[in-house]
Amino acid sequence: MSEQKPLGFADLRILLAEDDAFARRLTVSTLKRIGVVHITEATDGLQALKAIAAAKTPFDLIVSDWNMPNMTGLDLLRLVRDEHPAMPFLMLTGNAGIDMVKTARTHKVDAYVVKPFSTDQLRSKIAAILNIRTA
Repeated sequence: MSEQKPLGFADLRILLAEDDAFARRLTVSTLKRIGVVHITEATDGLQALKAIAAAKTPFDLIVSDWNMPNMTGLDLLRLVRDEHPAMPFLMLTGNAGIDMVKTARTHKVDAYVVKPFSTDQLRSKIAAILNIRTA
């Protein structure tokens, strides 16, 4: 029995892990512009892990900043892959150095977006990860 994918952005349940309050508000605003209505916010990787554990329904996507206190986005990715290997994961970073990209790919990140990003960039990355058709 295969799991059915959401049909569109409005169906998605997204967990956003971002420590910077301004960047978090901006990302939430961008997600809302593309039609996402179910957004759970976490201020770091530890809070994100707690949200994953407490969720009655699994998240469709984790969007995480790379650099955060207490637990980095990379550490969060590693732990998510251990417990939920198929959970889609999008990394946000202000630094797209080749070493960072290689490290994230080694841990099976689904995609990454370099900050600052546009609404269209975020929409197309999420659509590609989750096979959402955009007109």
